[in-house]
Amino acid sequence: MFIFLMCSERSGSNLITKIMDAHHNICGPSPKHLFNPVTRNAFRYEPLSETGNWAAMLADIERLIGVSFSAWKTSFSRNHLLSLAPPGKLADLLRNIFLEEARAHDKQHCFVKENQLYEFTPFLLTHFPEARFLYLVRDPRDMALSWSRNPTHPGGVVHGAQQWKRDQQQFMKNHATLRAKGLSRLIRYEELISAPEKTARAVCDFFGLPYDPGMLGFHENELTRRNALTMPAWENLGKPIMNDNSGKYRQALSADEIALIEHVCLPEMHALGYEPDTPVKALETMSPEQVSEALQGEQKTTPAAPEPEVQANMEAKRVFYQKRLGRLAP
Repeated sequence: MFIFLMCSERSGSNLITKIMDAHHNICGPSPKHLFNPVTRNAFRYEPLSETGNWAAMLADIERLIGVSFSAWKTSFSRNHLLSLAPPGKLADLLRNIFLEEARAHDKQHCFVKENQLYEFTPFLLTHFPEARFLYLVRDPRDMALSWSRNPTHPGGVVHGAQQWKRDQQQFMKNHATLRAKGLSRLIRYEELISAPEKTARAVCDFFGLPYDPGMLGFHENELTRRNALTMPAWENLGKPIMNDNSGKYRQALSADEIALIEHVCLPEMHALGYEPDTPVKALETMSPEQVSEALQGEQKTTPAAPEPEVQANMEAKRVFYQKRLGRLAP
């Protein structure tokens, strides 16, 4: 079984991935970000059944997997990738990459974290008929605070709030359809950290898997500890769950910043069970000009350079968004 995580950036997605990975029969590797750039840009290499085009795509995939952004047990050479699927069988290739890593851990199921999953959900539903989905959402005010503190993300809290809003609008539509078919389960980050065993049990039960008490000891895993040292944004993965890691925006953000986030996200907040701190009437009187002014102020602040591993991963993914007309068959 493949379980795909629907989540925003800074949503606690790495935490739930490592909790699931600590299950004795679920492999949830640290993200390599394969599905998003590869599936969305496969057309640049068409026809994939052409040996030369397939080889060109595998060369770029090899580079993307090889970046030391996150560590896996399995390493993938060009020849290894060639052995995983015949030319043109992109879904088989992606499936077998993750199954190879699962086998390296002696596990059967795969838990896959990807950003903007809604961009390629049709591909997953077509080629992964056994797929199940977990929708993780976090309070947009804490998400926006975390976003603003991460040097790899543009802008500040308002930019983060807009990203959260865009993501939830897409995820809520997908979740509603998938939930009706019994394929998707929603959890909130706040529930995950305040009642981790109860939440993990509920998730396992939904997917028809037994609960494993070792899931909450994810931070003791050697590979998880190594990945936690890769960059500051992941350092908490080497620690036990921080049960009080919510509502921090109230101490870190001004009332005006909180109001701006709530103004941007209010309909989605209500739909997902998050109540605003600011009176709704005050939020309704805020103007688009106030949001635009705040965004312009954030854009004037240049973020710090990303960590080398993040930068390398970003560069490797960028390959898939560049035109490769010289490689395409006539």
